[in-house]
Amino acid sequence: MTHTPVTASRLPRTWLPAVLISVIVSVFCAAALYYLLAQHDRLLVTQRNAAIVTATEQSARAMAQTLAWVSESLGSDNLATVQQTLEHHIRQANLLDAAVIMDDNMIVAASNPDAIGTRIQDSAWQTARRTQSGSTIPSVEKGRPVLIVIEPFRQENRITGWVRLVIATPPDAAARRSEDDLGRDVALVIGPLLLLMVTLLIVTMRGLMSQVRALLIGVLLEAREQTAEASDTPSRG
Repeated sequence: MTHTPVTASRLPRTWLPAVLISVIVSVFCAAALYYLLAQHDRLLVTQRNAAIVTATEQSARAMAQTLAWVSESLGSDNLATVQQTLEHHIRQANLLDAAVIMDDNMIVAASNPDAIGTRIQDSAWQTARRTQSGSTIPSVEKGRPVLIVIEPFRQENRITGWVRLVIATPPDAAARRSEDDLGRDVALVIGPLLLLMVTLLIVTMRGLMSQVRALLIGVLLEAREQTAEASDTPSRG
């Protein structure tokens, strides 16, 4: 009775299942990492842009308070000085409009001199002037998002007018990474991970296959010995 020797070529190749398992795991890891990076980018960009808007709003409030203090200190008898102050501040890039409005809704000083003497009657202004403290109102003016900052000034503890500033909302300074950039970052992480997994799995599976091969050889040798003993027993009889 002949027995075909057990050779390594009859056993499954160890590299093929190792590569398949590594690829499957790497795909899931890449998808999860891509999603996490995209979410992190979205959150980080939102926070940065919100911080920029907050800083712009605080700067505008400080400017409005300064102009209100100037208007309160000079009073209505020095409107020319107030007008010069407004024209000086309008040079700032994000300041679109500035005006000093009295209690009768008339503009007495403005960055745009043509607006002096006109009255503001829109509902947003009527709502804003009811507040006893300053307010900031998001709005849209000339097709672009703006912040309208209103700060009152007083004479003898009575509100006699307001400073109204129109500040351009800064554009988004931070932007999310493109899909290509995210994919490149994911590949930089997953590529080495894939090679490491393939190497470890090949080494592990080779060890397992060596143990299985040794076990099979032992079983076959034992079976061969038992067969030889069984064939010798009748001949002796």
